[in-house]
Amino acid sequence: MTPRWQRAALMPSWIRWLPCAFAYLTVIPDEQPFRRSTWDGVVPWGDAAWCDPGDVDDWVNRARRRRPRRESGPAELHAREHYDWILRVRAARIELFGEMCRRSSLPVPHTVGELLSCLAGFGLFELDGGDDAGGADPWVRVRLDRNPLEVLPLTAEERELEERAQRDDRAVLVAIAVRRLAQRTRRRWRRRVFSTSVAGLAALAGVTVDQVGESLTDLAGIAGLQVEDHDTQGWLRITVPWPDFRLRFPFAELPAPEHAV
Repeated sequence: MTPRWQRAALMPSWIRWLPCAFAYLTVIPDEQPFRRSTWDGVVPWGDAAWCDPGDVDDWVNRARRRRPRRESGPAELHAREHYDWILRVRAARIELFGEMCRRSSLPVPHTVGELLSCLAGFGLFELDGGDDAGGADPWVRVRLDRNPLEVLPLTAEERELEERAQRDDRAVLVAIAVRRLAQRTRRRWRRRVFSTSVAGLAALAGVTVDQVGESLTDLAGIAGLQVEDHDTQGWLRITVPWPDFRLRFPFAELPAPEHAV
């Protein structure tokens, strides 16, 4: 019987912490728990845990094709600077995740198969009925809905930084929801206006009602969003600076830091 694949419940902030290949492990059959072998042929167990940004020359060639020939020099410079920035962010993420592994006495994973075992060590997966590295076929239960604050061996300072980062994550999720709603409205010069309920916006963004208010306040400060209470029943009238807002939050979901630009 063919599995009916679905996305596992996920605490979005793991996107900042985990190797890119963890996305393979968020797609699961609808049965819970399920055998690890259900993923065989779907999950590339031998692939690298961290995505490869590719060769810088490919970046340069793509940038040149998008610009007129007279702008090939600035296009190349921008592509090389962007590539270097992504490498630095990627290296910092690899080092930070490796440090979390070392503090937890877990081997640093290099492949997707090793990543599953590592995340099981953190408690983000439960593998019951055998050691998958030893050839058995354990039952798998996904726990990616757990908060990094509950799982990772963070210092007090790191916990404070993570709390702030999670607030930023929620603001981006709300921004993505706002952009989707704004795109459905009639075009106006330099702005889009729509009305929505607080509860509806929270559901679309995947956050709580209280977190919507906090995120809208943040977005008003950093992205020029204007929010007015529409009535006493929890409806809002939102004015979105356009197309600046769309260009700033083009993502379909919360991106990993090196993919955010």
